Amino acid sequence: MKWLVALLDDEIVQIDLLKKRFKEYEQDHNVSFQFLTFESAEAFLFYFAEDKAIDLLVLDIEMDGMNGMELAQLLRKQKHDIKLLFVTGYTDYIAEGYEVSAIDYILKPVKKEKFYRVIDRFRKLTPKKNETILIETSEEKIKLNLETILSLEADGHQTIITTTEGMFQAIAGLGSFEDQLSSELFIKPHRSYLVNLAQIKKITKKDLYLDNDSMIPVSRRLYKEVNQAFIHYHKEELEW
Repeated sequence: MKWLVALLDDEIVQIDLLKKRFKEYEQDHNVSFQFLTFESAEAFLFYFAEDKAIDLLVLDIEMDGMNGMELAQLLRKQKHDIKLLFVTGYTDYIAEGYEVSAIDYILKPVKKEKFYRVIDRFRKLTPKKNETILIETSEEKIKLNLETILSLEADGHQTIITTTEGMFQAIAGLGSFEDQLSSELFIKPHRSYLVNLAQIKKITKKDLYLDNDSMIPVSRRLYKEVNQAFIHYHKEELEW
């Protein structure tokens, strides 16, 4: 899953520092974030009026024009339940931060340990969304829920997709799916396969077994990476 995060600060250098913290978190936790950046509350509101698919708004408070707290109060007055995280150099607004149900209030400079704890809490408060992918067969286009996909197998220039609901022959090659599918959920154990980590039952040094008892070969070169991804994925699930 990729969370969409809006970063709001009237200082570009602060936005860049926040992105750096998020990138560090991504690498340490095998998750993904996508960013929107805004230098004013007014610019954010203009965007938000058209598209509300934002998972987290990270915002400064002291800004020219409408400040961050005024923006948060407006969003709550309008009944928006967007997650809010204040990152600011001032302690004056801590009480008001709780009044608008902010996840937390982080003081600048942003310390890594505190940031990680807050983003951990954000992830627990924000359930993973059911993501889908659109595939094309020789006869139709089909929307598949990623969680239902067990494996994808190269079949010449096409791809055989095995799901909990049946098998589909997509006219696109395996490489195109490798570009589309999240590395959080899918791993490549062999040059001819992509496998859903959530559907793996067990792994040996030569093969892996899926929940439907099918067996997929594991390349010797890729075994370590696949094994680590499998362990990390299920460790994350247990933590949730």
